[in-house]
Amino acid sequence: MQVVFLQNYFMKSFYFNRRHFIKGLGATALLLPIPLAQSCRQQSVYNGVLPREKQKILHQTLNLIFPPTENSPNIEQINVEFHINNYLTDPLIDPDEQTFLIHGIQWLDESAHEDFSKSYLDLNQSQQIKQIEHILNTSWGESWLSKLLTLTFEALLLDPLYRVNTNEIGWQWLHHQPGLPRPKPKIAYPEILNREREQMIITNLNQL
Repeated sequence: MQVVFLQNYFMKSFYFNRRHFIKGLGATALLLPIPLAQSCRQQSVYNGVLPREKQKILHQTLNLIFPPTENSPNIEQINVEFHINNYLTDPLIDPDEQTFLIHGIQWLDESAHEDFSKSYLDLNQSQQIKQIEHILNTSWGESWLSKLLTLTFEALLLDPLYRVNTNEIGWQWLHHQPGLPRPKPKIAYPEILNREREQMIITNLNQL
């Protein structure tokens, strides 16, 4: 019951339900996962491998804010952790944003030690939920959890070409029709940005 309550809390707090989600983000799916324009490539602060303990904290947190239900896909099916890893290694993403996401995992664990004198992983599910509710009342916690939700929803909307949204399960759940043309390897992110730098003039979709 607490997991369902927490899911409903997030959906209400961040104004997400299936209808409003499609209305608000359906068009955005055409652009994902292309980040906001950046002036140049930056060095990622992340080497692509989270310590095992942080991987577990992230995994359990994602399962609490987007818990599996009978009617919805789970985080494994949409491969959201793979998408988050791509986000953390993308040189076009602001390194400060990447650092914040990684630090949030550590801050959650430190918060659990302060409140329960235990690691977050040693808490039972009820205590973990209380910890999530607690950090929601902090500025960093709300921003961090919101970012995790955003990345989860991106994984729901992205084309399976990006190794997320397995078998289009997110589209099926949301009754979403993807935009056309569907991405192909040569026009997928980030390759399409390299073509943009070549200042190609596209006069026909067959050129893509």
